Amino acid sequence: MLPRRPLLGLALLPLLGGAARAAPANLAFKVIREGKEVGTHRVTFREEGGLLRARSEVRITVTLAGFTVFRYAHETEEAWQGERLVGLASRLEKNGRQSGCEVRAEGDGLRLRGTAGNFLLPAQAAPLTWWRAANFTPGVPLFDPREGRPVEPRLERRPEAGGQRVTLVGGEGAVIVYDARATWVGFETTGEDGSAIRYARG
Repeated sequence: MLPRRPLLGLALLPLLGGAARAAPANLAFKVIREGKEVGTHRVTFREEGGLLRARSEVRITVTLAGFTVFRYAHETEEAWQGERLVGLASRLEKNGRQSGCEVRAEGDGLRLRGTAGNFLLPAQAAPLTWWRAANFTPGVPLFDPREGRPVEPRLERRPEAGGQRVTLVGGEGAVIVYDARATWVGFETTGEDGSAIRYARG
């Protein structure tokens, strides 16, 4: 299991000047697979030195007949200065296999180094970390922090209950729901085995 300590990448990130908005309220979800709770997804926020820092922790364990058949632990820390991502560190352990990435603001872009390789992304690039609705604004380049890989999913958006429903088409696919204040309130996807996965607040 991943150790509970600050991710090295963001621990070394220097504090940058400038005002940050007040930190959002923390988020907590139960991960439901085929109607059974199998894990949690939590996002905690803090404002520090002009940066908004977001820490996401996902823990999933699936058992069958008393045996663990799937284990997933993913931690991501992000640092945002206003609307720009300036640092990110991600570690994933999935059934004993480890991967991850680090991101740094570099000139007019973002340097992404991870299991999938080394990339220079546009300054406005954003991660698939779900909590931030603005990441799915048309024209924003996206990357998957699990291995540090640029991705180009097709996005479909439609209003829902005063908020927004975003569907990522292609790959694993996902549905992310935001309320009228752009707060993340729902998530659905399909597991590698075809099982239905959804999130429930709490």
